[in-house]
Amino acid sequence: PERWERAPNGETTQRQSPYVQLITTDREPQLLMSYEEIEVKFIVDDVTTLRQRIIGLEASLHHPRAYEDNWCFDTPDQRFQQEDRLLRLRRDRRILLTYKEPPPTADTAFKVRQEYEIEVNDFEQARALVEKLGFAPSLRYEKYRETFRYGEAEILLDETPLGAFVEIEGTRESIDAITKQLELDDANRITASYGDIFEAVRTAYDLPFGDMTFDNFRDLSIDLHSCQLS
Repeated sequence: PERWERAPNGETTQRQSPYVQLITTDREPQLLMSYEEIEVKFIVDDVTTLRQRIIGLEASLHHPRAYEDNWCFDTPDQRFQQEDRLLRLRRDRRILLTYKEPPPTADTAFKVRQEYEIEVNDFEQARALVEKLGFAPSLRYEKYRETFRYGEAEILLDETPLGAFVEIEGTRESIDAITKQLELDDANRITASYGDIFEAVRTAYDLPFGDMTFDNFRDLSIDLHSCQLS
C-alpha cells in the first residue's frame, strides 16, 4: 500500500508505508508461506560420526553451519504455550517471522504443525510490532544449524547450549527411511520443541534462568538422557 501526504507547499507527495518496508527485502517482496511441517528430533551423542553418515548418504549441503538467534512470544496468560502454538522471530542469514499451530488430529510419532512464515528485513521493527500487538518475549534460544537436503527431506544438524540434535523434516515415510539410514536410536527420538526441551532441562536441573543461550550454559554440563524428554 502507498500513502499520500501533504507537503508544506500544499502539494501531495507519495511515500511507502513503513509496514511495506517491514515485510519486504532488497530482493523481491516476500509472500506469506503456509505448509504442514512434519519433523522429529534425535539427541546426538557424536556429531562427527553423524555428520559423516549424512555426507555418506550423498545429501547435499543446503546451508553451511550458521548461528541462529530465536525469540518466542506469548500472550500474558501463556495461551500459546498451553495450546501448543508458537510465534517466533528468528535471525540467522535471514530474518523470519513464524507462526505454528497444531493439526486437528494429534500425532504421537511425529511433530506435526501447520506453519505460516514470512521474511522480514528488520529484526527490531518486527519485534516492536509483535510486542505492540500484545505479545511478550517468553523464551530466547540460540543454536548453530547446518542444513542438508536429501531428496525431498531436510536434515538439520543443530548444536545448542544443551547439546547436539538432528532434526529431520519431510514426509513420514522419508523421515523413517532416513532414520534407518543414519542408524539413529529410537531411544533418542523426540517430538518436543526446543522450548519444551529447555523446560524439561530447567526443571531437572532447577535452573534459575529462563533463556537457552550459550552464555547461560557456559559453565554447566547437561546430561540430556537424564531428563524426561519426549
